[in-house]
Amino acid sequence: MLATLAKLAERLKQQKMEASKIRRQNERALKKALSLGRRSSSGLRSLERHIEHNKEELTDINAEFNQILARKESLERLAKSAQERLIREHEVKDQAEIDLANADSDEAKDNAQYRLDGATEKIQELEAELQIREKAVKKVDQEIIDYKKSQSTTSQKIHKQAKSKPILVTQLKESKVDSEIFRKRLETSSKREEHASKALAKVTAKLEEMMAKKRKTAAKKAAAKRKAVAKKKASKRKASSKKSKAKKTKKKSHR
Repeated sequence: MLATLAKLAERLKQQKMEASKIRRQNERALKKALSLGRRSSSGLRSLERHIEHNKEELTDINAEFNQILARKESLERLAKSAQERLIREHEVKDQAEIDLANADSDEAKDNAQYRLDGATEKIQELEAELQIREKAVKKVDQEIIDYKKSQSTTSQKIHKQAKSKPILVTQLKESKVDSEIFRKRLETSSKREEHASKALAKVTAKLEEMMAKKRKTAAKKAAAKRKAVAKKKASKRKASSKKSKAKKTKKKSHR
């Protein structure tokens, strides 16, 4: 019976150790799944904020870009108008030069010279205006290039972030499923460990009780054996003492 209990205790001890090992594994797996879920959830919220921010930024870029395009169109219209006026002023100047060369009176010469001077002055003003317009158009063209780059960069960010979103969503779903699975497994393994622990405690207590009884029985037997030995020795001493007295009495009677 004692040997059987000892074997049962050893088996329960092994079962408890195995249950504890599985429980720790499930705890680690659950912790990992929950951690992944928190990271995925946090990453998803952060990603959505970044996407929203970049979309707003792209909207602002597009609005400013449209304003720049409108400004360029306005500058081009003004430059075209100035160019057309410059052509007309050149025609006026050419005609004034012809009239001046062919003038047959002082009044005609003065009139032609006046028109020539006015056209020349106007040409200089229009050429200066055209230079300013051309510089402004070049500046706007560079701004357009920069805004197109900014549009492309921001659009690529949004596209890349949008591609990352399904991955995080999938990870979040999987972590929720895994968390539930490992939570149930942990509950089961914890119950098994608790059951094995209680069973081991009962068997250990019973084994200790039996061992105590065995020690008590052995102690009683040892005490009884010592008592019997002592009694036997006492009997021998008593018998020896009687024999010795008998010898002494015999000697005295012979005298």
